Amino acid sequence: MTDQALLPPVLAPRPASTAAERRLSERIFLLARTRALRVPSLHPRHGGLALCGPDAVEKLRELRRRGHSGLLIADPAFYENDVATDDQPFTFTADDLFGHGLDRELELQLDSGATVALTPTRYLRAGDRGALRAVVTAAQDIDRVGTVVMIPAAVGWLLDSSIDLFLPALASIPHPVAIALGGQFNPLDSHRKATTNLRRLLLEVPGTALWRTDLAAFDSIAHGGPFASFGLTTALRHIIPPDEKPQNRNGGGPVPPTVLLPELLRFSSGPALAKRYAGLEAPTCTCQVCRGAGLNRFDGYDGDTRAQADAHNVAVWNELLSALFSLRDLGNRQAWWRRLCMDAVNAHETENIRIRQAGAFKPPKDVKRWVDLPVTHSPAPLPAAAPDPHQPGTSGTLLR
Repeated sequence: MTDQALLPPVLAPRPASTAAERRLSERIFLLARTRALRVPSLHPRHGGLALCGPDAVEKLRELRRRGHSGLLIADPAFYENDVATDDQPFTFTADDLFGHGLDRELELQLDSGATVALTPTRYLRAGDRGALRAVVTAAQDIDRVGTVVMIPAAVGWLLDSSIDLFLPALASIPHPVAIALGGQFNPLDSHRKATTNLRRLLLEVPGTALWRTDLAAFDSIAHGGPFASFGLTTALRHIIPPDEKPQNRNGGGPVPPTVLLPELLRFSSGPALAKRYAGLEAPTCTCQVCRGAGLNRFDGYDGDTRAQADAHNVAVWNELLSALFSLRDLGNRQAWWRRLCMDAVNAHETENIRIRQAGAFKPPKDVKRWVDLPVTHSPAPLPAAAPDPHQPGTSGTLLR
C-alpha cells in the first residue's frame, strides 16, 4: 500500500499535559494477575508492573512493604464482571470512616503506594451513550492529581458508526485515558477498521493509551500513545465481556503457556511448539533468559514451565522496548515497527520451508494488518550512530 501524504515529524514523547502522564510516559507496563505472582525482571527505564485483580491494591501495598521501588499500578479490573450503566459507571468497594465513592477508591490506591490511580470503571458496551456520558462526566469532576481514567470498552466503539462519538467524549476528559478493548480472542482482528480508528484516536486525543493488550502496545506507542500495558497471559491481553463466556481454541482444556517467537512476532502454545518440532531442530532464542536454548522446551502446564515461558516473553519484550524507545520520533518508530512486521511475515514462510511443512506457521492477522496499513508521520533525520531498526535489542544493553 502506498503511503498517503505524511504528517510532519513529531518528536516523542509528546509533551505531557498532566503529572500522571509524565510519570507513565515512555513506558509499557507488564499487566499480571496477583495470584502466584512471580515478578520478572522489568526494563528499568521503560517498564513497570501493573497488578490485575480485585485484591490488586492489597498486593501492591505488600510489594511496597517488601521494598519494591519501581513503578506500580493497581488495576482492580471490576470491568471483568460489572457492566457500566448511566447511574452506575463505577464499582466501589471502600466503605469506611474515611468515606465512600470514586475519590475514596483513588485515594486508597495512591495511599497504598501506586504510582497513579486507575478509576474503577465498569465495562462499556458498544453504543451505550448513557454509560459513556456518565463515565466522562464523573471524570471531568476528578480533582485528584495522579489519576488515569480507565475506559474498558467493547471494540465496537472503534467502528465508524461510533468513533465520531467516542473520540470527542474521551477528548473532553482532563486526565490521561487508558483504553482496554473487549471481545473474544484479539478484538482488533474482528474489525479491520478498528485498528485504523484506534490509531486516529491515539493521534487526535493526546494522553490516550492502550491498556491490557498484546504486541499492539508497540503499534500504539509508535502512533502517539504515551504509555501502554502488555498482558503477561493471553487472558490479560483483552477483556472478555462480562456477559460472555471465554472462547478458546483448545476444546475447553487447560490453557497452555504461550511463547513469543521473536523472529515471527507471534505467540504460540508451548506444547504445540514441542509437537511441531518433534524430531526437528527448533528455533533458539538469545534473550537473557534463554541464552541460546530452544523454544520447544515449554512443553507443560505446570507452574514452573509457565514461569519460564513468561520470563522468556518478558525478556524478549524488554529487548523490543529498548529498540522502540531508542527512536525519538513517531515517524521512525512507525517505520521500525512496520519493517519489523514485514520481516516477521516473511520469516513465517522461511521457517515453513526450513522445516518442510507448508503452511505450518501462518502470520498473525494483526502483524499482516500492521504491514498493510500506511505509516502516518514522516521520519525525523536519524543521527549517524543510530541503531539498526530491524534488530530488536541492538539499541543498547539493558540497565541493571
